[in-house]
Amino acid sequence: MKKTAIFSLVIASFLMSCRSEKDQPGYTFMDDMYSSPALRTHEAVANTPQGTSAMLPVEGTIPRGHVTYDLANSTEGYESSKANSHVPANFADMDPAEGKVLYNIFCASCHGAKGDGEGILVQREKILGIPGYDEVRLPEITPGSIYHVIMHGKNNMGSHASQLTYSERWKIISYVMQLRANQSPSA
Repeated sequence: MKKTAIFSLVIASFLMSCRSEKDQPGYTFMDDMYSSPALRTHEAVANTPQGTSAMLPVEGTIPRGHVTYDLANSTEGYESSKANSHVPANFADMDPAEGKVLYNIFCASCHGAKGDGEGILVQREKILGIPGYDEVRLPEITPGSIYHVIMHGKNNMGSHASQLTYSERWKIISYVMQLRANQSPSA
């Protein structure tokens, strides 16, 4: 009698846990572990310090691969960038060919494939006044000042800091300096 009651109880609990609807899981043990609540970005949540699901990073942390750049987005910051104080030690050893691919993606549409300021957007008169890299049009640029312009932008050019990593910026600058050398009168 006892065995029959236990067997029928097991069968009944098994049948109760099964459902005919395929999208319903049936009864679950520890439901909070089975299905965690999904949150939308910036959704209001009561149990976080900011009151939203998006949390701020811990104070004092920096993203992986981030290199700080402390020169201000001002004329003074641009002038002080010409001193090349932030140029990496291996800049002279960089291969400009690596920067060519990135240059063609991010820069050539305005500055031109040769760096002469005759990109497709200039030819179609969408943007005017784009400088070439030759010593006549830009006599005082340095790798440091080019980096400053990539970080903060200048005139019509917006910042490309969010689109390029630290190493990609320097690869492009290496290629730009090669284009500048190719356009010099002695070349």
